[in-house]
Amino acid sequence: MTGPPEWVTRRDGGVTVAVKAVPRSRRTAAVGVQDGAVRIQIAAAPYKGQSNAALCAYLAECAGVRTNAVRLRRGSSGARKLIEIDGDPTAIESRLSDLGREIA
Repeated sequence: MTGPPEWVTRRDGGVTVAVKAVPRSRRTAAVGVQDGAVRIQIAAAPYKGQSNAALCAYLAECAGVRTNAVRLRRGSSGARKLIEIDGDPTAIESRLSDLGREIA
């Protein structure tokens, strides 16, 4: 694969990931790409930020960074979200590209 997936944007000090979140799912997992965003099913319910926290924790694990290096930039109450991940952009893109191949 050449370059990062379409849903990953490089920025200073990390990357931004476009996500289409589906809460109240059976398990937390990336299941595809939809309208330029990675579609991620989240096991947690969208109650008091639980699904957003679970999404950030899942992306931190996928990107190989600490949980506090991942934060919600936009879309706290909607299905479409922008998530910022701090760290080495090249390493993060590589890890997330592996995720993209699993769901492609």
